[in-house]
Amino acid sequence: MKLFLNSAFIFYTLGFIIVIAYHFTKKPILEKLSKSALVTGLISHTISLLIRTYETGHAPMANMYETLLFYSWSTVLVSMIVIFRYDERLTEIITIPVALLAMVFAGMNEKQGAPLTLILNTRWFETHVISSFAAYALFTLAFSGAVLYLFFASKDNPPQEKLKTFQDIASRSILWGFSLFSFSMFSGAIWAYLAWGTYWLWEPKVIWSFIVWFYYAGAMHAYYVREWRGRGLATATVIGFFV
Repeated sequence: MKLFLNSAFIFYTLGFIIVIAYHFTKKPILEKLSKSALVTGLISHTISLLIRTYETGHAPMANMYETLLFYSWSTVLVSMIVIFRYDERLTEIITIPVALLAMVFAGMNEKQGAPLTLILNTRWFETHVISSFAAYALFTLAFSGAVLYLFFASKDNPPQEKLKTFQDIASRSILWGFSLFSFSMFSGAIWAYLAWGTYWLWEPKVIWSFIVWFYYAGAMHAYYVREWRGRGLATATVIGFFV
């Protein structure tokens, strides 16, 4: 697993460096090389998670080490979807470093794989964590799109096509992220009931999860308010990432 994980980190780093060089030189070969490096890194990362799943007998998200690795994998995955869906190579300048940083923090909290404890040994727990961290990856992508929207909107003659693309990336990411996070709240409530006999626990993590859900619910609905579209929604999306 370690070999594939290290390979993923190296290829992600190479892909990031090469795409930066591409934006300076505009050489098509660099664009293709960066894409290939990121795809190779994602494949290596996927194999490492599959190995971890095989070794532990459960989805790799029972501790901070595993969840950070899954978050970084999810962040790269949604970045690749944007690359192939929009042929857009700017959002990854933000998302890939975030994924790399998550991998660094994962390495600092590395733990040996072990079977799930009784309280975690339910599919509702795995469903809850998978959907929540996939939502975090989408919120990260939304943050990237919003930052780039604000950057280009600040120019004297902003390119409208780019603004539309980044607004579309941010708004769609919030929509899908909010949907997944809502499902994670639902599955988490069922898991809590099975584990502790109550759907709601008055503890910081649960309360803050509700704050995140409520905030993005407002941000998602703000998209349909004409006055909030554009800079207002982009600013709210950036703030949401830090929330």
